[in-house]
Amino acid sequence: MKVAVFGRTDVGRARPGNEDSFLMADLTDGCALRPPVAQERKVGKCGVLLVVADGMGGMAAGEVASGMATDVIYSHLLRRSAQDGAEPARFGQRLQEALETANGHIHDFALAHPELRGMGTTATAVGLLGDSVHVAHVGDSRAYLVRDRRIRQLTQDQSLAPGLERQVILQALGPAMQVSVAMTRLQVQREDMLVVCSDGLSSAVSSSEIAGVVSDEAEVSAACNRLVDLANERGGLDNITIILARVAR
Repeated sequence: MKVAVFGRTDVGRARPGNEDSFLMADLTDGCALRPPVAQERKVGKCGVLLVVADGMGGMAAGEVASGMATDVIYSHLLRRSAQDGAEPARFGQRLQEALETANGHIHDFALAHPELRGMGTTATAVGLLGDSVHVAHVGDSRAYLVRDRRIRQLTQDQSLAPGLERQVILQALGPAMQVSVAMTRLQVQREDMLVVCSDGLSSAVSSSEIAGVVSDEAEVSAACNRLVDLANERGGLDNITIILARVAR
């Protein structure tokens, strides 16, 4: 199986800085896949990793937390894949462990740096191995599957929206010593599209609109750029981060 992948992050139009981070990586050769060029990769024996993290905490704390989350998740999976030989039955377990490990690192870092107290981040990590997709999730960054122009949300937001106020995150990596990682597994088919995004996209662009854009565009880079532009046209009230991955055989 092959996947065409592309990712982009944008500060939006209302925030002074960008506290989102994202990572796309081939775990077989240890290669991090960097924008702005879309890449097609064969899903090797250790799989492909896609991560979006949306930091919080004010000042530079959110940026530190989201960057730490992506780095720790990536390094943990690389190390454990080398030890386990990427045994498929353990891949989802290792993904869950990666988010739990990232939580511990961020929590300990905040304790050691009182000026960053309260730092945290959402994290949605998607791992592809064979024809299986594993989703590990904390917070309200989302993962979707688009198939035959229909969209399915693979994650459930761990947040509340009291009245007209900004959503309140119920769980994130960092604030607490322990975290409960939500896990999902599914099979993918040819031409399936995976969308991983921060709430800067999902709060501005409906799921049906996301499905329409990724279904109409032949290139993942073009679809990603259209979605960022659409979120900005709606005000760009938050940082916008998107990873798109189209499955091919």
